[in-house]
Amino acid sequence: MLPTIVHGSSNKRKLQHRSQFSPSTKDTSVDGLETQLYRAVHYFLLLSEIFVSLPYDAHQHLPTDNNNKHSIWLILHIVWCITIYASLIVAIYSESTNINIDLPTIHKPLYFGEYLIYILHIFLIITSSYWGRHKCRRFLHIIAEFDYTLIDFKRQPKYERLTCFLKTHVVLVIFFVFWTATVNYFYSNGIFLNYIRSLVVYLLPNLILSISLIQYYTLLYTIAQRSRRLNEILLGELSQNNSPRFLNEKLQRIRLLYSALQVFTKEVNNSFASSVVLVYIGSFTNLAVNIFLIYKYVDEWNTSAMSLVFYSLVWTIMHIAKMFLILYYNQSIQNQNSSTILIMNEIGGQNTEMEDTVTHFVLQLIINTRTNVVCGVAELNLKFITTLLTAMSTVFIFLLQYDITYEALKLTHNSGNPL
Repeated sequence: MLPTIVHGSSNKRKLQHRSQFSPSTKDTSVDGLETQLYRAVHYFLLLSEIFVSLPYDAHQHLPTDNNNKHSIWLILHIVWCITIYASLIVAIYSESTNINIDLPTIHKPLYFGEYLIYILHIFLIITSSYWGRHKCRRFLHIIAEFDYTLIDFKRQPKYERLTCFLKTHVVLVIFFVFWTATVNYFYSNGIFLNYIRSLVVYLLPNLILSISLIQYYTLLYTIAQRSRRLNEILLGELSQNNSPRFLNEKLQRIRLLYSALQVFTKEVNNSFASSVVLVYIGSFTNLAVNIFLIYKYVDEWNTSAMSLVFYSLVWTIMHIAKMFLILYYNQSIQNQNSSTILIMNEIGGQNTEMEDTVTHFVLQLIINTRTNVVCGVAELNLKFITTLLTAMSTVFIFLLQYDITYEALKLTHNSGNPL
């Protein structure tokens, strides 16, 4: 078994790590692969530190000595985090007291719920990043250690794909920021103070959340890619006429690697569980408001409604994308597990002597089905979309009925006639 993956890392660096799965090559070490991995994600880790979703020095391969320079940078980063959080609270207070005071009654609790979730979520990201300040290094060490074992199966790590993955998601976030900031200017009617306040209240927390979610997507992506490589190894065994004893030994090694991946998957989801739940609560609340507002703007269309529709549409797309990507990357891991079961059944059909090993392997994959469950309440896969759509339609119908009743009561009050 891979001790670091299954039982956790001790944060010690070894120039030559060896386990029962370790390859015989002396040219590659876990530390060497970890250095390559840090180079691949270096700039994204720096970006995460700037947007307070990782603690200071997370981008460094080895911890910095506790010298004066390090202490100063650490204090500056903590002050930066406090400044960001304080600015968010002040802007939300100003927005709720000056802008949202004239909102319809039904909208006020929805907006208040959205603000409260932003405050809680950003606080959770900042505090959890410092409480678990070594978790980033440990996760990267686990990935490097796993890649080291794959070298024995002639599978070299390709960290260029990981860099491309990160760049793609960062570009999407930049694209979202650009369009949101542009549309928000027209939504604020060109009033500079309202424009800046709106950016701080809505754009800033979602930017921080997006950077934090990219970390989550990346970990899920790396797990799915390594599951795919193990499936490629299993497929390679189908085309070879190895002896049952040799094949059994190899399958046992691969089975333990799968077990390590399942443990790692569960740990990743547990680490981001609270954040994922808050993402869904916040995005669901925001979607409920924005979809209803789009309906109202279209129903009462005029030239000034165009900027309002585009503003709500941009936020709707962003929140849908966040919820979908969480499910998509979790589903990709489950799809690889399903492929593994099919491959193992095929191996078992061709080698009757391997029945016990194949059965044990398949049962391991079937039994460990809660690796993608967060907080014990939701299984993260694409089937969850049906639940979201049902809940969203219920909330939309409620808002629509309330709006019709509110308009009728308002009309009656203005006319002075009984209903």
